[in-house]
Amino acid sequence: MFLVSNDMTATLPARASLRVVADPGERVAVRCTEGELWLIRDGDPKDTSLAASESFTLPEASRVELYAVTPATLRVTRCRSGGVAGNGWRSRFKRLLGLAQPLRTGN
Repeated sequence: MFLVSNDMTATLPARASLRVVADPGERVAVRCTEGELWLIRDGDPKDTSLAASESFTLPEASRVELYAVTPATLRVTRCRSGGVAGNGWRSRFKRLLGLAQPLRTGN
């Protein structure tokens, strides 16, 4: 079993597995490009299968085990949600330069 921590393309031999984790504020898309994958989600009694050209998006703060039923190729893509990205270095830099609107408080 391998752990995925960033965007990647991988080829798994039959009966190999790969664990994908979505951090808080992050969604992770898994696309099967060849073969067949079985997705086992933590805490979900229903498993999912992906055939070539199908995809699945993990919600934030979740994880899934990908199991290759047949030799399979897959693409993992990570996306930060807008709320987290809006508090990133670019937003802080714009505020520092006075290019962005100031942060609003509860009133």
